[in-house]
Amino acid sequence: MNQEVQDAEVRTRSIRRLREILLGSFIAVGLLLVLLSFWPGMPANVQTVVRSFGLTLAPSGVVAWILIRFASSIAEASLRETVANTVRERIKEDLKSLGSLVDNGMKEVAGKVETGVTKIEKDMQGLSPLFAAAAKLGLENVHLTRGIALSSFAWFLDAEAQKAESKQPGRVWIVSSSIKGFLEATSETFDGRRMMERISRCGCDLRIMMTDPTVADLRAKQERRADGEIPGEVRMNLAYLKRIGVRRESVKFYPGTPTVFAIATSDRMLLNPYPYQTEAFRCFSVVVQKTLSPDTDIYHQYLRYHFDEPWGRATEISADEWNRL
Repeated sequence: MNQEVQDAEVRTRSIRRLREILLGSFIAVGLLLVLLSFWPGMPANVQTVVRSFGLTLAPSGVVAWILIRFASSIAEASLRETVANTVRERIKEDLKSLGSLVDNGMKEVAGKVETGVTKIEKDMQGLSPLFAAAAKLGLENVHLTRGIALSSFAWFLDAEAQKAESKQPGRVWIVSSSIKGFLEATSETFDGRRMMERISRCGCDLRIMMTDPTVADLRAKQERRADGEIPGEVRMNLAYLKRIGVRRESVKFYPGTPTVFAIATSDRMLLNPYPYQTEAFRCFSVVVQKTLSPDTDIYHQYLRYHFDEPWGRATEISADEWNRL
């Protein structure tokens, strides 16, 4: 479209220039003839003819030039209007096409969004009972392994240590088979031994309940471990706890193997069930929080039946055995 307009303007300018040259020539010749008619010695009848011809050419050229200029302006205006109308119509057509494309695209997008929203609503309706139950029971998170869970749970253990260090009540209670899965767990955000060393120094309420070595071999075969391996771990880790400053009163032996590895703080709990055929630290764990309904949440249920009451039945380590470590 721009090229066509440019070509039309070039042709118009060329024609206008040619007309101006011709009309200028007529005016110049007419004036020259008028001047020539006054040449001395020219016969009177010839002077009259030459002057008349000159007076005809010059004014006619001037009038023609004025008319052509005026007509050119009208033609240019008409040409500009024609071009503008053409461009305007083309723009209208393009905008109409674009509008149609946009409308179709918006309808397609709206359809997809509506379908997606409907699917999300159905999914949410299906999940809403689970969300309601999780909120009521205090379920906060689920992890594939104990190691992953400990990396997330480390924040709550740090919080308990900080509270104890600032002379506020802090709690770390642990129920385990030999506490190996806690002490040897390491990641970017959790180091079991460093965490235990800090907990032992901070002054919080620390309870560690492990399987009594006399019955620890009961789960050795189902975990595909050698006889004596678990009792050896219990005694070795007990010696480590003594060495880092854990008090004798903070550790007890339970006369049975635990069904769930667990850690309880003031308001959170990590629960890692023991499967029959492998070690618990390789399997899933859940993190629950304390709610305002002690009779209907997981935290208070396990705090009573997995920590408090078993601690009361567990065996204290005698001073003689502690001193032999």
